Amino acid sequence: MRIRMLLLALLVSLAAAACRNEAGPDEIKGNAIIDWVDFVMLDGRSYNGLYDGVIVNPEDITEQVAGKTKFKLSDVVSNPGYRTKDGDAAFLPIGTKLYRVKGFEADELIAARDEKRIGGYRLYAENEFYKTVQRHYEELPKDKTERIELYRIQEFEPYKTLLAADMDRFIQLLDTGKDTDNYTPPNREKDPDYYRMVFYTDEPIAHSFTIADDGTNVFFSPWTTRIVDPAVRTLLQP
Repeated sequence: MRIRMLLLALLVSLAAAACRNEAGPDEIKGNAIIDWVDFVMLDGRSYNGLYDGVIVNPEDITEQVAGKTKFKLSDVVSNPGYRTKDGDAAFLPIGTKLYRVKGFEADELIAARDEKRIGGYRLYAENEFYKTVQRHYEELPKDKTERIELYRIQEFEPYKTLLAADMDRFIQLLDTGKDTDNYTPPNREKDPDYYRMVFYTDEPIAHSFTIADDGTNVFFSPWTTRIVDPAVRTLLQP
């Protein structure tokens, strides 16, 4: 009798824990395919992933944990009416630690370790603060650029660093390219070669942009697609 009561108590505890930690199936399941943006919810605030943001000094990521993720939404939630909760994340695995960043408040910027990101961290900025740190190429303070690092796609160590005259020439070629709407690479049988260019200024966050070479043209997208003078290849190549 005592064993039966202990088993019953255990089952009740497990059920209660499940009710506390999991949303109901009607709340999660629906008929829509949701294209999630990278975000995390913490302390009632939503943080957007700074996809192009690179921490300049990884030592600025402290050991202070601002929170942890509790639920991963991608591939699970298909109900557009689902209401996000603290601990929800679009793509981060459950239990991911979110660290405070030196020089920023926890309600401004947090970071998660990610070996597949340049600098080793994925940055998240609170929705309103995001507007102050996100940069499009045309918004960069290029006159304050100190160096440009070039990376091959899927690699996390630079193969080349542009400084001084080479850096200035590279920026000049990017800025004077020809904007072209609806550009399509002419060779559809071969994918272009893609690179990442990371601009370091006097700010604690550097900004990364993709540039591609399809064999005919070198192009990137500051707003629309821009075709760059082929002379840029001499600087882009190792």
